Amino acid sequence: MSGEPTPMSTVKLDEQGRIMLPADLIARLKMNPGDEFVIGEATEGSILLKKKDLRAILEGVINEARHVDLEKLEREAEDEGNRIAREKYKIFAGH
Repeated sequence: MSGEPTPMSTVKLDEQGRIMLPADLIARLKMNPGDEFVIGEATEGSILLKKKDLRAILEGVINEARHVDLEKLEREAEDEGNRIAREKYKIFAGH
């Protein structure tokens, strides 16, 4: 998108609660059947519709995963597993 304002369109809500988006808007925003959107009330009387960007979500998850200390995570998982085993099987250190 160019960042320029786009013309406003008038649409109607049908009996099933659906709104048909204008074809030029669908094309401009590269919407496809099956795409998912987040919708909510932006301000009183205004609706915000945002296309879910799976690529951005995955990139965010990957970026966050890069900062995980895997050795620390492994130690914590092992410690928790040992704690659960001691509790379940009444194993005491040094006995």
